[in-house]
Amino acid sequence: MKNFIRKTLAFLTAAVLAVTAAAVPVSAENVKPAENEAMAFVDSMGAGWNLGNAFDAANCSWIKNELDYETAWCGAKTTKELIKAVKNAGFNTIRVPVSYHDHIDKDLNISEAWMARVKEVIDWCLAEDLYVITNVHHDVMKGYYYPSSAEYKTSSKFMKKMWQQISAEFKDYGEKLIFETINEPRLVGTNSEWWYNVNGMPDEVADSLDCINKLNQDCVDTIRAAGGKNSDRYIIVGGYATNGEQMGILSTRFKMPTDKVKNRLIGDVHFYGIGERAGHNTLDGLYNAFTSKGIPIVITEYGLNADGYKYLDNTDAAVKRMSDFGSYARERGMSVVFWDNNYIKKGEKGHKLIDRATAKVICPEITKAFTTANKPAGLKSSSSSSTASTTASGKTVSIKAKASVGKTSIKLSWDKVDGAAKYAVYMLKDGKYKCITSKVTANSYTVKSLKSGTKYKFYVRAYVDGKWTKASQSKITTATTKKK
Repeated sequence: MKNFIRKTLAFLTAAVLAVTAAAVPVSAENVKPAENEAMAFVDSMGAGWNLGNAFDAANCSWIKNELDYETAWCGAKTTKELIKAVKNAGFNTIRVPVSYHDHIDKDLNISEAWMARVKEVIDWCLAEDLYVITNVHHDVMKGYYYPSSAEYKTSSKFMKKMWQQISAEFKDYGEKLIFETINEPRLVGTNSEWWYNVNGMPDEVADSLDCINKLNQDCVDTIRAAGGKNSDRYIIVGGYATNGEQMGILSTRFKMPTDKVKNRLIGDVHFYGIGERAGHNTLDGLYNAFTSKGIPIVITEYGLNADGYKYLDNTDAAVKRMSDFGSYARERGMSVVFWDNNYIKKGEKGHKLIDRATAKVICPEITKAFTTANKPAGLKSSSSSSTASTTASGKTVSIKAKASVGKTSIKLSWDKVDGAAKYAVYMLKDGKYKCITSKVTANSYTVKSLKSGTKYKFYVRAYVDGKWTKASQSKITTATTKKK
């Protein structure tokens, strides 16, 4: 909690003091986010919620069992019921921040128990059909990673090792699992930790900004090289302190990493503050520099100013501000993820919409306003429609399967694809889609030995001109077997 308050105070100060030259006001009638596959993907992420102060808890010297880190800051263990509550509350996305330096050995190998628990919760999220963001969170400290040239060798080794292991663990997971390279990289313990003069940038900050670019590139390259579905997984990258203004992602020194695949990188920003003008300025700046040009942005942490702001005492104001920020961001092609740290009491500070222990929404009016404002706008990909894939030969085809259900079977059928040599069928199992057959030559397939009265999800791909067509969420077929 102490760390959280310090962070939010710093970001409020930054929002007030930073001069954002790129934040040219953009009226609603002139707003037109670019349309491409990545922009459509981020739009579909909708409203998000952070599992904050759980797996990101760090430096808890009193902890004897490492798995108790999960409850050290937030006071409650994550449950399936909680994840279901997040989904039922109207959220499309959940962010699972994870800190790793307390869970590694001298060779930087991540504890199997820690990784297994993180994986279990991510699987629960994906089973609820949520988009999931996971990252390397509170590991910015000397000896692990620290964004300076003097520490670059050690930092690069740490970040590469973390992402090698994370990527390997989730290599077969589909595109709804999103990796976020680094959380709030900054010069911890210095006067420039949360703010610096952009018009008189200190040398050590300039060095840090350049180092962050290199570390982001290291992370992207490591993820891409890990194989499996990491080859084209969406990756979120941010600038100094994950700031959304000239100190961070809008700095002239910030560079998006070079990527092997097109339209798979997303800009990362945090914003805490209650001021409407500050929020609009930040979002306008991001629109002008990124989303208007086809580079998507996710506000991975958002909340009202914790310095005196009390959600339970200011419900009407919270509804107004969060509705405004969410809709303003959505109009400009951005998705917003609320920071929830499971702390809120009447008359006190904190960010909490859903109680972890009871899995109950405790701020229903605020939650509804936020999720409604952040509903997907329906952006389309410039290269394909919402129900189409592009084959290797450049043809656009429909691969949306229809389902006929029995008590223990589901028959999938779809339109024939010109030039298709065969088809593959994928089914959601244990939180991820697995190929159950890749040798179908007809345009139908029956999945057998299923449980009665159970919901299943599938998608189909075609093999054309030596390559498999792509799949996306718009092509998922959902069907429930009949009850006995």
